[in-house]
Amino acid sequence: MTLTGDGWLGIAPSDRKLTMRSLDSWRCGDGTIRENWVLVDLLHVYAQIGVDVFARLAEFNKSCACS
Repeated sequence: MTLTGDGWLGIAPSDRKLTMRSLDSWRCGDGTIRENWVLVDLLHVYAQIGVDVFARLAEFNKSCACS
């Protein structure tokens, strides 16, 4: 995919081509698709644009008043 226009899921457009890994699960019944679930590897997308989600979480947890 290419992030253009308004971006995607809050990720700013960068006009760079990215690889999107996903997993589709289907439930069929009576000859038709009844349900479909799609999981997208967002950590992989963020890594491709230079965002280290786990580093950000570590920084957040340092400043958090969590018990």
